[in-house]
Amino acid sequence: MSVEVTALSWAAHVPEEPTKEETMFTDMSDNYLPPLPSLSKTYTGGSGEEQEEGWHEGRLLRDQNCLTLLTVGTATAAIHLYAFGLFHCATVELSETVPGAGPVLDATPSHDLHLLSCLVERETGSGRELVHATVETLVLACRHQELHALARRYGQILGLMSYANHTLTLLEEAWESILLELDHKLADYARTVPEGGVAADFLELLVFGRTSSEFEVFLSNELTEKGLKKLGHSIELSYSNIQKLVLRNVQAVGQALVHQLSALMGLARCHGRFGVLGVEEESVGRAVQEAGAFVLKAVELQQVIDAAMTTFKAFLRWLYVVVQRARAESVPEDMTRGTQQDLTYIAEFLHDGLEDTPAGSSSGAQGERRPRFRLERVGQYLKDAPLSCPPESGPNPWVAFLEKHPTLANHPLIFPHHRDRSLVQELNSMAGVLESMASQPAQVISEAITVASWVPLVKVTEGTTVSVSQMSCPKDSAVYTVVLPCSGQSLLYLARWSTKPEVLVHASAGPGPAHHVEAMPFVFSRLDGARSTSQDQAPTTSILKLMGAQFYTEETLSVLAQDPNDPRTALFIQLWVVAAAGELRPLALYGGHSLAEANLTPCDAGTLVDASGFRRLEGGPLTTLAVSGSRKVALLLSENRRRVRLFEMEVDEDDEDDEDEDTAAQHESIINASGASDDQADTL
Repeated sequence: MSVEVTALSWAAHVPEEPTKEETMFTDMSDNYLPPLPSLSKTYTGGSGEEQEEGWHEGRLLRDQNCLTLLTVGTATAAIHLYAFGLFHCATVELSETVPGAGPVLDATPSHDLHLLSCLVERETGSGRELVHATVETLVLACRHQELHALARRYGQILGLMSYANHTLTLLEEAWESILLELDHKLADYARTVPEGGVAADFLELLVFGRTSSEFEVFLSNELTEKGLKKLGHSIELSYSNIQKLVLRNVQAVGQALVHQLSALMGLARCHGRFGVLGVEEESVGRAVQEAGAFVLKAVELQQVIDAAMTTFKAFLRWLYVVVQRARAESVPEDMTRGTQQDLTYIAEFLHDGLEDTPAGSSSGAQGERRPRFRLERVGQYLKDAPLSCPPESGPNPWVAFLEKHPTLANHPLIFPHHRDRSLVQELNSMAGVLESMASQPAQVISEAITVASWVPLVKVTEGTTVSVSQMSCPKDSAVYTVVLPCSGQSLLYLARWSTKPEVLVHASAGPGPAHHVEAMPFVFSRLDGARSTSQDQAPTTSILKLMGAQFYTEETLSVLAQDPNDPRTALFIQLWVVAAAGELRPLALYGGHSLAEANLTPCDAGTLVDASGFRRLEGGPLTTLAVSGSRKVALLLSENRRRVRLFEMEVDEDDEDDEDEDTAAQHESIINASGASDDQADTL
């Protein structure tokens, strides 16, 4: 992403009624395809295990029964939605509706996917302000099953493409290791002869059976019997690695891609259900064709490898005989036997395998050149360039039949064969078609998503950071929003936005931006009055400074406060949302009126917190709060940002002796931290 990311949020869809997965959405690829070999075991590349993670991520989606959305807010007022964090399904441009919109501070989808609750800063003539925007996403709610199935297919395809890319990287590594040792030996000899002398010496030796004295010395001293046998074994092993990668990995992943794209084609033909999500049969059909062409090119490469191995073995056998004769040593009789076909293989190998190349990054046209062996007939398939030596197809009845019937050749079920393309080109072409196909759903869904309404909340003081948190609550069919305009102030705002479709329609029916919301500003009086040692002591009216607020769960709001009379003492408060929600007041805000201008008298939330609902924390001021209800932890950061205090929020109920505890006791077990001392926690 080329712009700064300012907000991230995960949300899981909670369907109103439990639904069973339809048969057409079930992934049955395991019934038809063999499992792909592990890349980390296929070849001894260093990064096999790391690169294989992308493939496994795609496979893990098959076990996801619930649709999850990742929302990404940016500094340019754009919000991107990703199903399962992989499939880009929509983009919302708030700047088109909200004038002067800037960084997105939070974007939380509702549990039923009816709306996206967004908090964004915007510039006004008098400064900055925080704006709440309601984005209507009913298309996601109505087609959540289809989106779930589509995202899983795209995730599988994305994982397979990651697997294919890394497999080709391993192929290139295996190919480059072939003849590397012989390359070094030839480089030393090439410096003593004119340009082209090495090739001429080999051809002269093959045709006339004799060569220069310098070349005979080179053969006798450098290419020993033991060295040639070792070289032959090394190169044969490299060839074997390439064959395995092509046969077991490249062809297998190509077939898996064809299968997944064909299944996606089946979904695209259900236009009434998937057309609204931007799935077009024509674009999916092009992707199937490209995947089929990739498979055909892999088969072609396998045939070229077989032919290259034959020519190389003939060359190595001939070279062994020549070296032994140059050293005046005996040669086994079976090694001296050869046919005219063997000579042809040797000539082909020298013609195709020996070339002069620049010896590194020499400057100028007079840079040093040296010969090197190259397996061009194999290596050309691993370059992002057209084939320099396309294979001869010969009289193929199928090719002749398609040439006579061009209409049949263009049929969607007939995969094209691009004779001049390399394997890398086929993969890149397929990747481009897949990228184009994957971008269509986001374009179509984005057009169906609209900003229903927006309203200013509070002014933002220059140089301060606004603390915001949102939580979707299925029980209330609403999204709760908490806003702390500035750290160290005493006022926070709690708002509730309904996710019911009829409310969304009503909200956008008024003249201009409108919001129907329930809200209330809150302050916290000092909570230690409840623990005063003197019964007749006058209650304090001091107001706590609020440092941070964040939803712990749907039922609990966590607040970090500071005693104004004792800056080194912080209070960690757990406020029950149901108690605070009872104080909310319905409002209808129109035009440019903000929530702060609604003239609501702040409610004292301190009266809603009992003695078990907070904890005093000594040991220095704390300024930052982060909580997680799913992980059952709370993290507090000190003012100097050098000390982190981590608390476990829930005790183990198995250790409780009395199972019939009352509600207050259960609440206390949630509020109390791990039971470890603050000193112990501070060491984390």
